[in-house]
Amino acid sequence: MASVALQGLSKTYQDPQSGKTVAAVKNLDLDIRDGEFLVLVGPSGCGKSTALRMLAGLEDITGGSILIGSRRVNDIAPGDRNIAMVFQNYALYPHMSVYDNMAFSLKLRRLPGFFGRLTGGEKVKETQAAIDKEVRDAAELLGITQLLDRKPKALSGGQRQRVALGRAIVRHPEVFLMDEPLSNLDAKLRVQTRAELIKLHRRLGVTTVYVTHDQVEAMTMGQRIAVMKDGVLQQCDTPLALYHHPANMFVAGFIGTPSMNFITSKVSLQNGEPVLDAGPFKVQLPHSKASALKSYDGKEVILGIRPEDVHDRALLSTTPHWGDSTIPMQVEVTEAMGARTIVYLRAGQQSVVAEIDADTNAKEGHTLDVSLDTSVVHLFDPQTEAAII
Repeated sequence: MASVALQGLSKTYQDPQSGKTVAAVKNLDLDIRDGEFLVLVGPSGCGKSTALRMLAGLEDITGGSILIGSRRVNDIAPGDRNIAMVFQNYALYPHMSVYDNMAFSLKLRRLPGFFGRLTGGEKVKETQAAIDKEVRDAAELLGITQLLDRKPKALSGGQRQRVALGRAIVRHPEVFLMDEPLSNLDAKLRVQTRAELIKLHRRLGVTTVYVTHDQVEAMTMGQRIAVMKDGVLQQCDTPLALYHHPANMFVAGFIGTPSMNFITSKVSLQNGEPVLDAGPFKVQLPHSKASALKSYDGKEVILGIRPEDVHDRALLSTTPHWGDSTIPMQVEVTEAMGARTIVYLRAGQQSVVAEIDADTNAKEGHTLDVSLDTSVVHLFDPQTEAAII
């Protein structure tokens, strides 16, 4: 296993239509710890897969350095970087059996990988036996022993994904690279396979860089998450830190389902107490937030509040700890999700999404009194979109 460091990593290319230079990745600095499961996440076209492919050696680097352990690998061929990559389409050889797909790279190198190593000078027969042990031990770990004689066309999507993982495992790489490996699976199988990948990482302890556009995948799998937008790293932190302390509006809106509500408001400090005027309603903020808003008195800010922090006032039996800030809103749409209900609300030009208990009496076309938990609101600068609080 090894740590990975991306230092000022950049990638530019010429747009064939306009002829302009386009930056896919811009000065990316990222340190990935030995044994860590790090997720690169962001919308399509944000540069996450390009960064992964540069790390793999499949994409030329325009600028910067890549270190695996203490070794700079910029000019080292992909096959010599001691990494293993699992692709979105699995990239299995269709004419080979599962066994041969998993054993192929070991046969090329005539070297055993993860489960048992030989010292130099062994006979070819002994090497073949070691490779056989590698493949069968990996197959047992992944629960695909019964599939070793099948061809890829006879496998389901989930089985193919396991074979691709097995092919990576037997090589005993220093780093696993995974490029949206679950995107071709159905929703139920994705959830199941997410848990299996987490358990597999805990067992093997191999440094893993995982790319996805699915923020739910990122939140459930990553020990840390690196959020990218337009080729630029926005924030890298633990899932809970990203959720509770986003660095800017992009991270705040990208992490969390349903996404955070953003409400344009004007700050007013009344006797030192911060009040936000959102037009059709006002929000009294805790005194503790006053100091951060001194320079914004009389100016606009963006109020951010997550749907689960918008409450049905009728379901709160007592005055909440953040105070009683009841706001009447028109119910536009409700979505029953079982234990919770998603409610789409409107007050004047302001729209708000709430995730509330299924016991709510919210009905489309009716008015619902809601209360905002102001102890956990976020505030952003409307110009820079950076977090104020």
